[in-house]
Amino acid sequence: MEDSIAEKTKERWQGKRTHGQLPRDLDGKLVDIEQSYRWLKSGDIKGETESKTVVAQDQAINTNYFKNEILKEETESKCRLCEQYGETIDHLTSGFPILAKNEYLMRHDKVCTHLHYSICKALGTENTQMVYTHAQTSV
Repeated sequence: MEDSIAEKTKERWQGKRTHGQLPRDLDGKLVDIEQSYRWLKSGDIKGETESKTVVAQDQAINTNYFKNEILKEETESKCRLCEQYGETIDHLTSGFPILAKNEYLMRHDKVCTHLHYSICKALGTENTQMVYTHAQTSV
């Protein structure tokens, strides 16, 4: 019974022109669906944050891709800045050559800092109380 309700909900979601992008995209990719939605089940983020994240995952942000593919406007779907790839959320968050030089590296380093902090704290070697003041020492 629960499975059929979940399946019907997924079908309705996929059938929506705007809000069906994420489930349609995930069907064709090698993605762990359970892990991808785990953050929704934990319930430890604000409703507003959850809403904005789902909107971004659904490609429902006013990008050239959204205008061309979803709204069916006569517009070029290429990125306005690099003019090489489709202007999708995936492109802007992980495949944008201009941001790759600095912004993606900074985001990567912040994630690594958080991981390092968590490992140090678990091992009892961390003195800093907050992750944002943590700094790795050179070896």
